[in-house]
Amino acid sequence: MSGKNIIKIIYLVSGILFVFFSIELFISIESYVDYFSLSEKIRSSFKTSVFLFTVPSVFYLLYLLVFPPPKKRTLKGSKKIMFSFLLFFIFGCLFSFFFSRYVEKDLLSKGYVVCEKGSFAKSNVYVVSPMLCRD
Repeated sequence: MSGKNIIKIIYLVSGILFVFFSIELFISIESYVDYFSLSEKIRSSFKTSVFLFTVPSVFYLLYLLVFPPPKKRTLKGSKKIMFSFLLFFIFGCLFSFFFSRYVEKDLLSKGYVVCEKGSFAKSNVYVVSPMLCRD
């Protein structure tokens, strides 16, 4: 493979990952908004909560992949930025773990019902009425 083909593949993969992570970021933000507005149907889980804290570092890595720094420039600044993203991610994991537990207890105490889910990987769906589980 030539260098130009590899660069095209990097751009393609980066574009696909950017779109995928943007959609997942939207879903994560939407679940937070649904919870704080107490909508009729709320999707919540650890993975939707933590995704909000994961995306900044992924977007930065994609940026570095598509626009690599010049060879003369040191990566000292990039190391500091990645370290701050790492700390943000660790904080997000801890926050999301406790937040997902809190959401479950809070919504159940407010009379929400948990819908049955098909697999372990799916998010929990909390609804006001069991009739909404069928939608």
